[in-house]
Parts: sequence; structure tokens; C-alpha cells
Amino acid sequence: MSSSKESIIGIDLGTTYSCVSIMRNGKVEIIPDRRNVEKVIPSIVCFKSLNECLIGVLAKNNMTQYYKSTMFDSKRLLGLEYKNKEVQEDIKRWFVKVIEDPETKKPQYVIDVEGKERKYSPEDVSSMILNDLKLNAEKFENKNITKAVITVPAHFNNYQREATIEAAKLAGLEVYKLINEPTAAAIACAFENNNKEKNILIFDLGGGTFDVTILKNKGNEYNVLSSVGEQHLGGEDFNQRLMNYVINEIKKKDKFKNIDFYNRDDDKTLNSLKRITMEIEKVKLELSSAQSSSFFLDTLHGIENIDLLIDRKEFEILCEDLWEKCLKKIEHALRLTNLKKEKIDEIILVGGSTKIPKVKEMVKNFFNGKEPLENVNALEIVAKGAVLAAYSDIKVNDVTSKAIGIQISDGKMDIIIPTKTVLPGINEKRLKYIKEYTLRRNDSVKTKEIKIYQGNEENVSENELLGKFTVRLMEINQDTKVKITMLLDHNSILLVEAFVNNEKNVETKLKIEKKFSHD
Repeated sequence: MSSSKESIIGIDLGTTYSCVSIMRNGKVEIIPDRRNVEKVIPSIVCFKSLNECLIGVLAKNNMTQYYKSTMFDSKRLLGLEYKNKEVQEDIKRWFVKVIEDPETKKPQYVIDVEGKERKYSPEDVSSMILNDLKLNAEKFENKNITKAVITVPAHFNNYQREATIEAAKLAGLEVYKLINEPTAAAIACAFENNNKEKNILIFDLGGGTFDVTILKNKGNEYNVLSSVGEQHLGGEDFNQRLMNYVINEIKKKDKFKNIDFYNRDDDKTLNSLKRITMEIEKVKLELSSAQSSSFFLDTLHGIENIDLLIDRKEFEILCEDLWEKCLKKIEHALRLTNLKKEKIDEIILVGGSTKIPKVKEMVKNFFNGKEPLENVNALEIVAKGAVLAAYSDIKVNDVTSKAIGIQISDGKMDIIIPTKTVLPGINEKRLKYIKEYTLRRNDSVKTKEIKIYQGNEENVSENELLGKFTVRLMEINQDTKVKITMLLDHNSILLVEAFVNNEKNVETKLKIEKKFSHD
């Protein structure tokens, strides 16, 4: 818990929208944009000129005109490699150019500003958004602010959490704590309630990510029982289904059948993709309140008008497998807790995509007609919980959502840190896990490569590679003892040390932290 004199803000850094909160006179306040009254800002950065950078509402209002210099969805790229299959799926439909950074192998935005090329990492873009939120808070409080609790999806891996911390540093913010988004939402909802013990399920479906978390709350103590999620599942994926459908319908017309709307090398095609993307977002939003919506573009590609009527049922069918994924994650989260659905006392819907009528309907049906909590602002609730976690007398026992281990000989993962491991508190020492292995050299191979993975699948090929190191083996038919120590801090950031035959010299003691070597 922070002292009352410290100025700590709570930030929900979202894929589509972001929000910042602060404690004032014992109450949580959502801080408005200093340039307007909006309390939730679009996570968009737009360079109008070499000397003018727009963020939030202004960026969104100008992205149609300056689409070649507008960057968005940076959260979906944080901590991932360019070759990641989800990254490749995302960038092919964006009208901003994304390439591979030759040094880091990570994605890199390439924008065109007044005919000049500029490059930015996802951390750079996220830092601009974080800095803008920081400036809003400083104007609101009329003083400098240097600390923040920042929320992240529960399923974020080690790289993604480190990338978030790096973005905060670039923005001039010290991360007081990273807190999982669903946990923050539960804290905000339960904070003013009585001391009755209850099981809470948080269904967090945002613009880019999805989490289901179940926790037990009594008074000011929150014990996370399970947390599962999808790295790429949210509003952007629903948009993509609509886009695929619309483009297929357009290409049924003879005049459009040979046009590749994803061709980035042609300005005319790129402009058409931009127009389609913007109209699809409008259609999706309208379908949340209406049974049908008109997709209309005049003289698309300079050819002819496009006018399509899309009804809500059609949209729901297009996304049918995505709804099913959501339900399977609820089932998975319940299995991990050994709780029956009837034992869930409260359901909280979090994230902008929960405004889609189908989402509330399917969650309600899954829980046999039980209504999710009413009067919950799905876009503000996470930021509120973030700042409460810093200032209030709250004990949060959060857990890891993914196991960490090493590859063993048959391609399986040997777990060292299990999933659902309870993380230490802010001022507590790192958790320490130690496991020893015996390697035997029985042929001409003199070294053994040990790979570290994060994930919940039995086969390492289905998990995420965090890093690797090489062990020099003893002579033929002699055992080599390898001791692996893993330490985990309150932000779920990993440090790995390896000792070979208990020697501690530079060659045999290895630290894998911040940056790992990759295949």
C-alpha cells in the first residue's frame, strides 16, 4: 500500500482505448483528457506533421486523412516477434506499414510524415500514449507524477510484461506494480461491498485480448483462483470477420474481382482499405444497438458505390467460432478451480467488446440466466481498480496464468514454476524455484542446449520460447549436474540462473533476464 502523500496513478493501457485514474479525497476519479472532456481516450498516435503529434481523440479524428502516419493497436505487438503468426495476421489488414526490426526481430511501425520516413517500436507508441495520460493527470493534480500502477492482460507473458514496463520508463513513469486487468476490475467492483465471501468471475473482452479470471473476495482480500485467456481475441478480430465478409461481397462484382485490397504497394488500394476499415468499425458499433446496419462507400476505388446491408444475426454467425472460444475459456477457468458454475456469485463484464449484445447473452445463458453486474462502466472499471490497488488497504494474491519450465528430451515441457503460482507482494522477495537435472554425455556431442518455455501445453512446440543456454558436458559416461533457479517477482517478471556442477564462474553461471536469445 502506498503512503497517502505519494502521487500514484492507475492506468488501463488498452488496445483500443486507454484510461487513467487517481485517488482524490479518498475516492477514485477518472481523469479527463486535458484537451476535451473525454475520460477514455483512443489508443491512437497520429503525426499530422514532423512537429505535430496527435494522441487520443484528436488522433482518431485525423487518422482518415493521415492514415500513413497513424499508429494503433500497439498493445497487440508488445513483446512479440515480427514473425509471430498473430502479428502477421494483424498487420496485413492495417493501412500503416509494419516491418521487422533487423536488430530486435520485433515489429516496427514505418510511417510517412511529410514525405519523410520515421520508425517506431510498439514500446515507443505505447510510451506516447502513457505519457499523454501522465500529462492529463499532472494537469488534473497540478503537480508532477512519476509512479503508476499499470494493468495488463492476465495471460501476458514475460516479454509482454517487460515491454509494458519499458514503455512506461520511456514515458517517464516508474511502474509501482503491474496488475492483471481482470483482478483490477474485481477490486473496483467489490471495494465498497460488505465482507461477505463471494466467488467472482471476470469476463474481460477488449479490443485485442481476452481473459477470464475467477477470484474469491472477502473484505479487502482478493485471492485469484484461476486465470486463462487468449492473446489475440477481441474487437479487432470481430472487425476482421466483418472485413473478410465485406471484401468477399465486393469482389463478387466483376469490376472488383481482380483487386487485391491488401496490396500495400499501391496508394490507391491502400486508400480503399482505409475506407473499408473505417466503415466496418462504424457498422460493428451500430450493430450493438440496432438489428442491422448499412455499409456504404461512394465510388470505392474510383469505380462505383458499394451499398451492403449487414444484420446482427449475420455478424454473430461470422464470429460463431470466436464466441465458442470465449465459452471454452470460461469452462477452462472453472475446471482449474473445481467450482461449478452455480458457485459463481458475481459476474463482471469488462472491456469495450462486452457491449456487443451477443456477449452478454451467451454469458447469461452459460450461467443459466444469471445476470452480470449492472451499472459497471466496462471502459473505466479497470483503471479504477488499478489505483485502488496502490492506495487502499487491499491484499491481492494474484497468480501466474502460465507455467514456466524447460524442454526435456521427448519434446515435452518439464514444469519448474507451475501455473496458478501465487505471486509475491510488492515489498516481498522474489519467489524462488530450484530444480536439478542430470545430463550424461554418451556420444560425440559435447554440449546440451536447454530451452526455457512458458505455457500450459504438454508439448513445448505449443508454448512460448523465453530463452536458451548451452551446457558443456563432462567426459563420456560422466554425469553433468545442472541446477536451474527461477525467480519470479510481483510483476511476474522472470529471472533465471543456471549452475553447472555447482561452479559459479562466468562460463557456467548464466542469467537470463530482460532479453533472451531466440531461435
